[in-house]
Amino acid sequence: MADLEKYKDGYQEINSIIKLIPESIIEFIPAYENSWSIKEHIIHLVDSETNGLIRLKSIIAQPGSDCYVMDEDIWTKNIRRKKEDINKYMQLLKSIREIAYDFIKDEVKESWNTQYFIRTYQGKTLKITIENWIDLYNNHLAFHIEYINKIIESKMKKNL
Repeated sequence: MADLEKYKDGYQEINSIIKLIPESIIEFIPAYENSWSIKEHIIHLVDSETNGLIRLKSIIAQPGSDCYVMDEDIWTKNIRRKKEDINKYMQLLKSIREIAYDFIKDEVKESWNTQYFIRTYQGKTLKITIENWIDLYNNHLAFHIEYINKIIESKMKKNL
């Protein structure tokens, strides 16, 4: 069973890390191939969550519909130079998670595995149910937290 409470608490988990990061590390890009800065990870994460909220609603409002999928590498490359405020993105992430949680907390559990949207990503087409959706966004957040921690560690080693 998908962990809806973990989803709800995900904002607190990442925010507790972001609050402690010095400004000098936010835009640091490690010297490994295709790496992103912490800021880029956050912006990507929130862009994905923004799309995710619409995807979640489409499961209930338009079951069986196709969902929009962004090309994250091109998206990040073309947005990289923008001066976006990471604090506003963190506020948006908190709001999205709260709205999504409130939207599905009372949804009958039987519909969690019956209704879906269709997602084609990296050559794979999948039916994403509410339960899959929760797992997908829990895992996506964990993935980016892991990378953010690697960036912090990389920057600390570089400063030694």
